[in-house]
Order: sequence, then structure tokens, then C-alpha cells
Amino acid sequence: MASIESAVSEQLTQAFTVYVPLGLHPQMDMLAPDTRNALLSELFRLAVQAWQERGLLPRQGGVTLEFPLGGFDVGIELDASKARLTLVSLSRTWH
Repeated sequence: MASIESAVSEQLTQAFTVYVPLGLHPQMDMLAPDTRNALLSELFRLAVQAWQERGLLPRQGGVTLEFPLGGFDVGIELDASKARLTLVSLSRTWH
């Protein structure tokens, strides 16, 4: 029984968290509500996917991803060693 509890505890501590730095809060606040909800949904969806596929991520360093969403370019970094997904950039698409 102790090994099952240990395995569950280890899985919970490895769950990815989503981090939005304070510097990006003003940009998040200016998003339309539906765009903001879509962005947050996508961040959490990617965090879950990263947790499920954590064995495929590099153990050292991060993986940077960029994608368009609702007229904005979004940049994130996945860091498997810290089990964290960080929003690193959010800028209006100008093309």
C-alpha cells in the first residue's frame, strides 16, 4: 500500500503548473473575455499534455513554443525539470 501512495504522491508533484508572470498580467487583462478564456484553456490543455508526455520532453532546459491565438502571437516555455509551463510572450499579430 505504501508503494501505491508513494507513486500517487510522485505523480502529483510532477503535475505541470501554469505560470503567467506579473509583467504579462496587464496584457492578459486587455484581452477580450473570449480570447482570454481561449488562451487560458489552451495553456492548461498544453500543461496537461506536457504532463502526459513528460517522458518525451528534455530533462534539462526548456522547450519554447509559439502559436497564433485570436489575433495574438503566444509564446510559452515548457520546463520538464520544474514541471512548469510559462507564458513568456503575448503580442498582437500584425500580419
